[in-house]
Amino acid sequence: MIGTGEASEKSMRKPEKKILPVWIGTFVLISGIVSAAASGLLWYFRSYSFSKFFTAFFIILTVISIVLGYVRYRAWRYTLRDDHMYLERGIFTRVRTMVPYVRVQHVDTQKSVIDRVLGLSKVVVYTAGSRGADVTVPGLLPDDARDMQERLRDLAVESEDRDGV
Repeated sequence: MIGTGEASEKSMRKPEKKILPVWIGTFVLISGIVSAAASGLLWYFRSYSFSKFFTAFFIILTVISIVLGYVRYRAWRYTLRDDHMYLERGIFTRVRTMVPYVRVQHVDTQKSVIDRVLGLSKVVVYTAGSRGADVTVPGLLPDDARDMQERLRDLAVESEDRDGV
């Protein structure tokens, strides 16, 4: 279950490991597109055997994609504290986000087709504000996503009596 209070590193939660194929697959798909585009350019200019280049470049980018998927997974953490939701994420740029419950407008759970196949959900928290006013927590089990949604709803209602500056 999702903890409250000032969370230590140990109480931070991570997405389910089932999210790894999604993140790695996304990186591999991008690698394939980049490799095909580079090979197409080489073929167009007839400067190199594009099939050999495509294969080598794609293998290198696939290995990098797998590493990036694992690094992304290791970087993702979240927790619910007494007065805010806290998230850490990012591969190259470390992002730490605190969402005060008083700013929460509404909370959705979502399941894409891939999420449904893997048995995952994501929680999207919409906040008051104009720029980047939503936060997504991916890779949750459906029951955990539902629990988080209900807990965030309850915490937002409780915080309505406080100032939301």
